[in-house]
Amino acid sequence: MLKLTPQQVYPTLSQHMLVDGFRKMVVDLQRSEGSYLYDSLNERRYLDLFSFFATSPIGHNHPALKTPEFQEKILSVALMKPSNSDFYTTEMAEFVATFSKHAMPEHLPYLFLISGGALAVENALKAAFDWKVRKNFQKGHTEEKGTQVIHFREAFHGRSGYTLSLTNTDPTKTKYFPKFKWPRITNPKLTFPLDDAGLEQVIALEKQAVAEIEQAIHDNPDDIAAMIIEPIQGEGGDNHFRKEFFQQLRTLADENDIMLIFDEVQTGIGLTGKMWCYEHFGVQPDMVAFGKKTQVCGFMCSKRIDEAENNVFHESSRINSTWGGNLVDMV
Repeated sequence: MLKLTPQQVYPTLSQHMLVDGFRKMVVDLQRSEGSYLYDSLNERRYLDLFSFFATSPIGHNHPALKTPEFQEKILSVALMKPSNSDFYTTEMAEFVATFSKHAMPEHLPYLFLISGGALAVENALKAAFDWKVRKNFQKGHTEEKGTQVIHFREAFHGRSGYTLSLTNTDPTKTKYFPKFKWPRITNPKLTFPLDDAGLEQVIALEKQAVAEIEQAIHDNPDDIAAMIIEPIQGEGGDNHFRKEFFQQLRTLADENDIMLIFDEVQTGIGLTGKMWCYEHFGVQPDMVAFGKKTQVCGFMCSKRIDEAENNVFHESSRINSTWGGNLVDMV
């Protein structure tokens, strides 16, 4: 492989790629440490308030990741990098056992792993579509039905195929790409500082949102597979919601055979004081998508999915990927 200096990074990349990240900075992977990034282009150290899109929860070059034992283990995994979807290792089993013990709530026993938060959401949606269509067949439908997703204004769920129809923050990220016209609902976000007038306004917005959801269900009978929301909307503006609203969503999902999906790619893994943000609200979702701070991404699912026979956790090849989540990220 060619050897380049920090001064050659931008000219080299710019010949072949859109270089629109942090300008005039080249990260030094060896000299970055803790909460600080080292810029080898300008020989400067920066306090890191970005942490690579909130994917680096323990900082840079943590001592526990520098031990000979860990480095030997991660090197052996990186050199081979098996396709986890068909070849199993003790390293993968150790990760799943650890994740199950520390991060998986009892009501979410099923686990799917993949690389990337958008694909975590994407496959949760596919699992919901599969579940809904199969349930409709069990009810007597003779054609596929269960293809729509209720989502909210100012949501960001990724930039892959299905998620493009959900994300509606910066139009630059979605314009000109084909999208489904799925029901988009008012997001009854809180405004801080919250006073009596603000609370009254939020409650009115919640009623409006519930009415919009009920109308969408009425207009699309048996065709709503899932309802997805970020417990706190991130890119949409740090938007918070009341626990009473989440409880209403749970009731609507139960009453109408809809999977309630929480996208915790941004909010999960202790960021809000609990392992998962939804645990603050007294509501149990049917699926939780995760990523970023977990490195490997995916979704957890409840046994509600077993209402449909031969669902994606029992029938081979319904959801899958080459790597099945990156083993390097698991180790």
